[in-house]
Amino acid sequence: MQLREKAEILSEAIMKELTSLRIANGLSKNEAATRAGLAVSFVSNLESGKRRPGVETLAKLAWVYKSAPSEILACCEKTVNEALESLASDKKEKK
Repeated sequence: MQLREKAEILSEAIMKELTSLRIANGLSKNEAATRAGLAVSFVSNLESGKRRPGVETLAKLAWVYKSAPSEILACCEKTVNEALESLASDKKEKK
């Protein structure tokens, strides 16, 4: 698998994790954006996958969601590894 494909899987995992954390904290997109100092449209675009967060944005949202950037990345890395293992398993079964 190419790095680009791995990065796509990671981006999707981050998008889902940010959405899950916002909902788990009982925040609307507007509340989360305001607390993080971001535009609501930007948060919406992050959650829909239209934009990708930079390090500073990821940190701000993590802290708003009472988490740490490293925790979000670790969770998403686990998701990426599981996806890669699943793909590898599928390839073996096809042989």
